[in-house]
Order: sequence, then structure tokens, then C-alpha cells
Amino acid sequence: MVKKTATDENKLILVIAEKPSVAADLARAIPVGGKFKKEKNYYENDCYIISWALGHLVTLCDPKEISDKYKSWAMETLPILPKEFALKAIPESKSQLTALGKLIRRKDVGTIINACDAGREGELIFHYILEFEKGKTGLKGKNILRLWMQSMTQASIRDAFEHLRTQEEMRNLLDAALSRSEADWLVGINGSRGLTAYNNRFGGFQLTPCGRVQTPTLAMIVNREEERNNFVSRPYWTIEGTFLSGKSEYKGKWIDPELKADKDRIWEEDRAQEIVQKCQKKTGTVSETTKPSFQKCGPLYDLTTLQREANNRFGFSAKTTLSIAQALYERHKLTSYPRTDSRALPEDYVGTVKKTLTTMEGNLASFAHKALDNNWVKKDPRIFNNAKISDHFAIIPTGNKMKSLSEAELKIYTMICQRFIAVFYPPAEYLNTTRITEIEGEKFLTEGKILKDPGFKEVYGKTSDDEANISPIDSSGKAQAKEFEISAEHTNPPPRYTESTLLSMMENAGKFVKDDELADAMKDRGMGTPATRAAIIEKLISDKYMVRDGKELIPTSKAFGLIQIARAMKIENLTSPELTGEWEYQLSQIEKGKETRSAFMQGIEELTTKMVHNIRSFKEEDTRKEAAFSPVNGKKVYESVSRFETEDGILIRKILSGRKMSDEEAVELLTQHKIGPLTGFRSKRGMEFSAGLAIEEGKVKFVFDNAENEEIELGEELGKSPIDGSPVFDTLTAYVSQSYVDKKESGFHLNKIILGKEISTDNLKRLLAGEKTTLIQGFRSAKTRRLFDAYLMLEPKTGKIKFDFPPRVPGKGKRFFKKKKEENA
Repeated sequence: MVKKTATDENKLILVIAEKPSVAADLARAIPVGGKFKKEKNYYENDCYIISWALGHLVTLCDPKEISDKYKSWAMETLPILPKEFALKAIPESKSQLTALGKLIRRKDVGTIINACDAGREGELIFHYILEFEKGKTGLKGKNILRLWMQSMTQASIRDAFEHLRTQEEMRNLLDAALSRSEADWLVGINGSRGLTAYNNRFGGFQLTPCGRVQTPTLAMIVNREEERNNFVSRPYWTIEGTFLSGKSEYKGKWIDPELKADKDRIWEEDRAQEIVQKCQKKTGTVSETTKPSFQKCGPLYDLTTLQREANNRFGFSAKTTLSIAQALYERHKLTSYPRTDSRALPEDYVGTVKKTLTTMEGNLASFAHKALDNNWVKKDPRIFNNAKISDHFAIIPTGNKMKSLSEAELKIYTMICQRFIAVFYPPAEYLNTTRITEIEGEKFLTEGKILKDPGFKEVYGKTSDDEANISPIDSSGKAQAKEFEISAEHTNPPPRYTESTLLSMMENAGKFVKDDELADAMKDRGMGTPATRAAIIEKLISDKYMVRDGKELIPTSKAFGLIQIARAMKIENLTSPELTGEWEYQLSQIEKGKETRSAFMQGIEELTTKMVHNIRSFKEEDTRKEAAFSPVNGKKVYESVSRFETEDGILIRKILSGRKMSDEEAVELLTQHKIGPLTGFRSKRGMEFSAGLAIEEGKVKFVFDNAENEEIELGEELGKSPIDGSPVFDTLTAYVSQSYVDKKESGFHLNKIILGKEISTDNLKRLLAGEKTTLIQGFRSAKTRRLFDAYLMLEPKTGKIKFDFPPRVPGKGKRFFKKKKEENA
């Protein structure tokens, strides 16, 4: 507890927590001064007053609150570079700030302790409260101290009170916190106002929010979508053979061992047929090797890793996982501080860990005791390492008894407990068998994997084989080819980001850095912090820059527009992960006392000034040039950063409803004055839709050949309606019967795009003839977002589509081969 001096022995100590629940925990843990009396906004006993913030109570003023000249979002008012940043109360929590102010100014308060969360933001919350009260009487001369809690158990709280830190000890962290806040304000305010002014220069008002971290993060998402849009899929073929060796039957996949990647891909179908014909029914030799392999448990969780795994396993958003982890720490007292970027524990924590393991409950208790009984809990530098700890150590259980948890809370708590136990277990041991069957010079690979000793996987319920074994071969070392199956496949574009993969990219922003020295320095610092990355993702969604589609994060047309303009304006600090990562690294250097706040802020001001200059001086017409495919229909076509435009005034936006228009599509649209159906459009609410495009009176509009369309342009007749026998025609986006055009109840209508796949005219003719289509590969389930293959059939009386799924291939699903991630061609 705080040791009072002769001058303040009669003074009270005011403790300010970040949230009411933490204040209540502090009141229960403090043994000095007698029982606390609960008032509306605080607790009080003979020695202490304990009150709370509600997160941030004070924030930086908006420009319009600084001066009337900033009420207009005009370009001429930029850049805005305040010499001092004015503060204001956050309206929603102003009453609590007022209550705190009265407590801070009380004459009987001699010491004020910052008990906000132990980190950069906790330091900022407390500092802004004191700064807001600074000009008022009653604050001067009071002693300011810092309570630094790693855990919310009563023992940890009391220990933290025994090791209070001084203002001087917290100076570097505060400098980093203030620098982060002011840098975000400078870049966000000037960037948002500048881009908004640019976008609204022809009238109206469309807010264009941007930020120092969020916009480079968005740039990564847009870059990935552009990669997908530009990706050209290539067909390839694979061969799987079934072989007989004695009485054993096994499968093997053709490979080219000379290749380093894509060993099983054959790029010409004729060659695949030749290999099968050459090897069919032939006998060859078999060679086999078996080697042990080991898999270690991953390190303890930091927040980002916990968020990533929870997203992969349960589909939880980063925000949801953070909220649950905060509740487990703050409300339930079951885990240590969650907003950490460390995955190690202090070197003197071995005894604490052993004690905590004895408290594990349920089916995890036996695994915890096994680790203790086998003396596996040792001072392993992979687990106990002071050099790998920043402000906080890894997320671990506290040892408190588990009470009532929600289903989601139990899932996250179980993950933390399992990792906490499993990290001390020995590695899982496998026996890997590699078999090469060679027939007529062609090699076929069979791989088997047996879990010999589950090691740490035992904690996760793995006690036997988790990969199928392969049948033994005959002692003769010979095998005969029984049959072969050729599969037609295609290369896939790079996957969209999920929250898991995006968090990983933000955490490892150094991978984008070309400068080796900076990249090395950024190994431990990415874009944003573990505590802010979830909020950044949520803000990008709330600002309508991206949408969630299942687990995928998809940029909207607003995102493409922002990033395209920002690139053209050459404002790298809004598009470059390199610069943003460098700033985060500099902030960490300020925390360590290796860089000054003044030097950092000078750099931010220079970048802000340059950004505003580039926005102000940018003219889209300066990017105008003749398109590579010009002329079309004898007319020149020009392109700029956001559009194509013909010399006779037809304008085509490059991004329409979140979908990028390719050069080839632009040519077809200009030539035919219509194109479609096209997939991949997104509504304002983020819903995916398909549509045709048409040029009418020099403008591009969407076309939907449905009942609401009064002018459906009919094409070739393809057959008769199964409902009423009227002719069925091809249109731009659908197949419709004459009775549908005439708006009769018996009308037949079938969209050309179903679950992301186009239905060809040949397949439509099959359907109208009462047959099923050819096998269509790559439908995407609307519910699960998974790809599947199916035939389509029509119900004769209703004309409704139904799926007919191919039979499962015998042995399909058995893990005869290592699963390999699909790579780009």
C-alpha cells in the first residue's frame, strides 16, 4: 500500500480505475482504511477514494471546436497543425467526468493513483482527465502515482499496490501515448478533410474518413481484391492411381519429382491421357521410407494470436474475442491482462505456474496434474523469458474458480487453459511414410502419417491416429496398376482476407518493408496494436469501406475509390504499410526512451503537410491518357485514375458497385452497348448481386431481366417452357419465357448466374429437354460459403431448379495424401 509521508498523512488517496468493475475489485482488495462505503460515483473509506473512468472521458477537440474558420471543410483551411491540442469532454460520459473532477479537486486528497489498464491507452485516459482539470483549482501539488496490474486477482492487486510507479517512470509511455493520439488526429483530420473537399469540389457533401492505420490496412484489402480481379485461372489435371501389392490396395498421386512446386500438376490434358495409357495395368516397383517427425505446441497466446485462432475455429470477430477476453480478465478474474503482444512469461513465474496448474478444473485437471507429476514445468526459455515480454506477459489462467460463463466465454477460456497446459507437454511424435510407386518411368506418391505419441495433442483430445495409415506393400516390392482417375482442376486466385489473416498481416507489417534494417526492427511491431486492431477492422466496416461475407472481408466501391485516388495523389502515408509500420516502431522506441516525442511529431507534421499539398494540387485530368485498347468503334477512348471516357462523351467508371471493370469488359460494353451477366457487384449493404450493364444515352446503367423490367430485350429462342410450353429466350442476364415477358403466372424465369456460376445456353437446352446439366464445378453455398460441384435439374411443373450431387468417389475423404494449400499459377 501507499506509504504516507508526514505532510500527507491526513490526506486521502484517490484511485482512478478505467471501469466501474475494476474499481469494485480494487475496493475488495485494499485491506487498509476499513470497509468501503459505496456512493453513486465512487467508493470511500478512511484512507482511499476509488472512482472510475468509462474508457475515454476526454478526447481531442474537433477543428470546428477550435475555430469558426474550420466549420467549413474547405481545402484552403488545410493543413491544420495546432501548436497545442485542445481537449473536450465526451458528451456521453460527461457526468462521470464531472464527478471525477470534484474528487480530484477535493482538498483532503493528497495522492492520485492511475489504476487504468496497464498500457499506452490506459496512460492516455488518465492523463487527459488530469489535463482537462489542470486549469481548475485544487490539482496543484498533489502526488501522482501509477498502479500497474498484470492480473485482477486480489493477490496481484495488492502486490501492484506495493510496487507503485512514479510519473517519471511512466514518462516515456505517456510520450508514446500522446504522440499516437496526436499523430492519428493530424493525419486523420487533415486526410479526411482534404479528401472530402476534393471529392465534393463539384457540390454536395460526401464524408471521406481516413486514418493513419486504417487506410493502409484498407489498402492491403483492396490490393488483394485487385489481385483476384486480375487473376487468370489456368486449367490443370491430376492423376490418382489405385495399385495392388500382394493383397493390399492403396492409392498414389502422379508427381514430377524434378519440380520444386506443383509437383502433381499436369498442364496439358493430352499428356495426362498419355501417362494413364502408358501405365494402365502395368507392373512397377515400390520404394518406401519411414521417418519420425515432431510437432511442438505453439507458444502461449497473445491477443492477436487468440483473436486469429478464435476466428478460425469459431468464426468470432476480433472485436468479439477481445470483448470476451476482457470479460474473462475483468469480470470473471479468470485470466491475466488480455491486451498484450507477448507470448512468454516472466522467468520467476515457474512457481506461480505450478500453483495455477493445480487449480485447473473439469477434464483439464488430469492433464495439468500429468504435467506436474512428470516434472515438465521447467524454466524453458521458450516459455519463461523476460526478453520476450513488453508491458504485459502472455494470456494465462489466474487459477480462480470458474463460475457461470456463457458458451462463447467458455470456448475462449478453454482455449487459453488448453494452451497453458499443452505448452509444457512434449512434442507430438509421428511416423511419416513416403511411398514411391514407379511404373514405366512415371512416379506416383503415397504418403501416410501415424500419430505414435500424442504429446501435447493429448490435451486437445488427440490420443490415436489423426491421419490415416497406408496399407503395407508385398515383400516383393512390386505393385500393379489397377485403375487411374484423371481430375480436371484449375488454379485459384489468392484468397480474400479473413479477420484471422488480416490480423496476421497487420501484426507482421514488416514483411512489406523493403528496407532490411527497418524490417528487422519491425519484427516485434506491426500496424496498430493488439488492442486497437479489432477496432480498426470494425471502423472500416462501419465506414462502409468493407463488408463481412461469412469469414471473408470484401472491399466496397468506396474503398476502391479512396485507395485509387490516394495512390494517384501519391500520399503514401495513407496507402503504405511500410510508413505506418515505421511509425508504430518509432512509438515503441519512444516507449523505450530511444526516440524523442518532439522528433517524432516533427516528422508527422512534415508528412501531413506533404499529404495536404498532394491532395490540393491533384487533378484527375492530369492522369488522363489514351487507353491501351483505344480506339473502339472508331472513337478514341481515354482513361484516368477512376474512369474510361470516349471522345463522344460516354463515361464508364472503373469501379461499379465494388466491382472493377476490366479493359476487355470495357471494350465489349463500348462495342455492343451491353454486357453480362457479370458477377461480383455489391450493394450498399454489402450484399453480392449479378447484373448486366448497358449504355443508354451515353450513361452506363444496371440491367436486370426480371418482372420489374418493362423492356426485356429477347435474344435466341432456346426451347420450350416446362411449365406452359411457351418459347424460352436468351436475354442479357436471364432465360425467360414469352409468358414471363407477358407477366403471366405460368412464366418461366431463370437467372444465368446461380451461386456464382453461369448457366450456359447448352446446359439450359438440356434443362428444357428434361435432362440434367453437365457437372458444374464451383458453386458457392450462400450459407456456408463453401464450394461444391453439382448437376442441375428442372422440376417440370414448377420450373424450379434443384441440385443433383455426384456420388462420392470411394475412398474420397481419407487422408492418403498430405493436404497442400492451393497456390497461384
